[in-house]
Amino acid sequence: MKRLAWILPLVLIVFASCKKDVPPPVEETLERYTIAPSATDNAYNSGEKRHLIFYNNETNVNKLLLFFGGTYSNPETYETFCEHAAELGCHVISLSYPNNVAAASFKESDNIDAFDNFRDEMCFGNPVSDAVNVNELNSVVTRSTKLLQHLAAQYPTQNWGQYLIDGNAPDWSKIMLGGHSQGSGHACYIAKTIVVNRVLMFSGPNDYSTHFEAPATWLSLSGVTPVASQYAFLHANDEVVPYEYQLANIRAIGVIGAADTTTLMDDLSGAYNNKNAYHTSISALTEHGSTLGGNWRLPNFWTYLLGEN
Repeated sequence: MKRLAWILPLVLIVFASCKKDVPPPVEETLERYTIAPSATDNAYNSGEKRHLIFYNNETNVNKLLLFFGGTYSNPETYETFCEHAAELGCHVISLSYPNNVAAASFKESDNIDAFDNFRDEMCFGNPVSDAVNVNELNSVVTRSTKLLQHLAAQYPTQNWGQYLIDGNAPDWSKIMLGGHSQGSGHACYIAKTIVVNRVLMFSGPNDYSTHFEAPATWLSLSGVTPVASQYAFLHANDEVVPYEYQLANIRAIGVIGAADTTTLMDDLSGAYNNKNAYHTSISALTEHGSTLGGNWRLPNFWTYLLGEN
């Protein structure tokens, strides 16, 4: 009993000292949440895929990454890349939008404007395409605007309102547009008529006409967003749209010159020589999706593309 009486206070002292060293609970650095499109406007279908949102509680670079996924994708498909952007201090939205028609499906069309009409209707809701039925409400730009307005109203302390002008139109000067596959084309198309902060194109654009054996005409049109602010990351063995077609597309945009090619980035850990177009040969279950995959070497390169290196 005497020994127990001696040990018990010691145990209590050790327990108390351990308890004292436990840090108090702290707020998570990143907040992740999803929002139904119908929450931003009850005219949207309640069963749609939810927008994915990231916010950094500690670091803020006052830039928004607005990301558009590929055909049939879910906004959460791109969680790894979006989370990385948020860790760097970006506000992040992975947008839910109608994406059940692939841009590449127009490759054999004899309508020279098929790609252009598709992008116009998808991005702005103008009724010009026979292949999709997207009104202004369901367009990429309107969905983005309504979501930003919702975020600004519901999360005022997170300062989403800085990405709106007078609470109405997006302040595109603070917005980076990113996209994968079909989504990369939406990002580039919007940037043709609206000056945005930066454009990031992963595994696209895919608007190459095999009927005319040439990139879609809209790709080579003059745009208001400087080409120097546009970046492309492709896979040399893309199984969805051949690399040579994607290469022709970004050459039409002006991201690379007539005699240039993309820079091989298989190391993905060093200097990137201030180039705007890159490719990889990383083996993956899907090469088309690998530019935004889970390979451990990719985040360093994503940091460069996001302009936060």
